[in-house]
Amino acid sequence: MVELVDLSQEIYHKHPLHELHPPTVMWTHHSYEESEEIMRDALDGEDPPFVYTTKTLQMCDHGPTHADSFAHFGPGGATIDEMSLDYFYGPAKAIEVTKYDGSEDTYIEPEDFQEACERDGVTIEEGDIVLINTGHYDATYPDREYVTDFVGPSAEATEWLIDQGVKTFGVDAPGAENSDDVTMPTHQVCREREVPHIENLRNIDEVVGKEFTFSGFPLNIRDGSGGPMRAVAILED
Repeated sequence: MVELVDLSQEIYHKHPLHELHPPTVMWTHHSYEESEEIMRDALDGEDPPFVYTTKTLQMCDHGPTHADSFAHFGPGGATIDEMSLDYFYGPAKAIEVTKYDGSEDTYIEPEDFQEACERDGVTIEEGDIVLINTGHYDATYPDREYVTDFVGPSAEATEWLIDQGVKTFGVDAPGAENSDDVTMPTHQVCREREVPHIENLRNIDEVVGKEFTFSGFPLNIRDGSGGPMRAVAILED
């Protein structure tokens, strides 16, 4: 028996996004009523056998649930369409580190990861995808605080995670480090070590301590600096 856990945030008009990214804008292109007129004209005034509706979507390549490409971290890196899909599919584990206390200098440190792994019974292995539940999504979404006040791994903690063999990791926040640190040290480490990360996840708490398969293929955006995805945890008995 397979259980699927949706780890993706909803896409809707002006959903919460990092302040550096433009908002998602959605509008109805054809309503049911408009399509009825279009179909009736095409049928020379006869009643159409069906009606339809379509929407137009204008969205940043970093919103909502998405992976950062190496090109996002600086010129010369691989764009999302050039990156191997293997980064975004494979054996996965999830841990919980709820640490944020409102301090500007609060970070998830290596010892926090080590304690979480021990508590949650997780052993990180070569090639794993690791998801980090900070509790931020559940505590703040969709309030403004979601995009302005979050915590993530320090540079040292990111190095520790990568040293364990992870090929990708993900967080339940709009950024992968402390929101007050404009130097973005986690992004810098990911650039140097060539390990991507995923932002704006949710429902990680449902898979903490479990082994599962992660599937989150980014959209094939030409020259994309990021790739929105439908992230799913696949659990098997």
